[in-house]
Amino acid sequence: MKARIINITIIILVTAGLILMFTNKDTGTGLMSRGFGNLKYYTVLSNLFAGIAALVSLFTDNKLSKVMKLMSASATGVTFAVIAFFLGPLYGHVNLYRNANFLFHLVVPLIAMYDYVTLKDAAAGLRSAALSAVPTVLYGAGYVLNILINGIGGEYPDTNDFYLFLHWGWGVGIAIFAGITAVTFGIACLLRWANKRIGYSRNQDDQNLLTY
Repeated sequence: MKARIINITIIILVTAGLILMFTNKDTGTGLMSRGFGNLKYYTVLSNLFAGIAALVSLFTDNKLSKVMKLMSASATGVTFAVIAFFLGPLYGHVNLYRNANFLFHLVVPLIAMYDYVTLKDAAAGLRSAALSAVPTVLYGAGYVLNILINGIGGEYPDTNDFYLFLHWGWGVGIAIFAGITAVTFGIACLLRWANKRIGYSRNQDDQNLLTY
């Protein structure tokens, strides 16, 4: 029952966030654009993935759904960490926790990570943790490829380097992407460890109660 409530909550919050994003009238403020332009942001894509993982988990409870939970929790965890510790100081935390970004930068990531940590029978191996870094790698590749093809562009917000990763040059930008990928893997490993300590223990306690 708890798992269903959390899944439904994530779906509702992601849907609400998308509606707020797609009806946004301002552009270039708080890492938000207009309409489908919001799909360029890692934040929006990772939260959308979390919503899809929650939707899948509503109808099935298997290894695939649990791996999707780990991947989406890790991706939204990266969003939480990058905003809190990197982009927040650059843009200002107040601007990045406004409107839909309050849900996407803070609420949904925290719920998604809590959800996985308390998930029963997750049993994710290091392969699943490594797999969790793949979406970040693909996003980084797409980000760089777009700049190589179309150029960086003008001043913010009319720039393809909207995260300002290349503001200090390509070397630093690539290092940042590598660091974020490592953080994704690290978050996935941390969530695995926490799940084994919390989710697995809770499952064992439930089984002990049933056999008592």
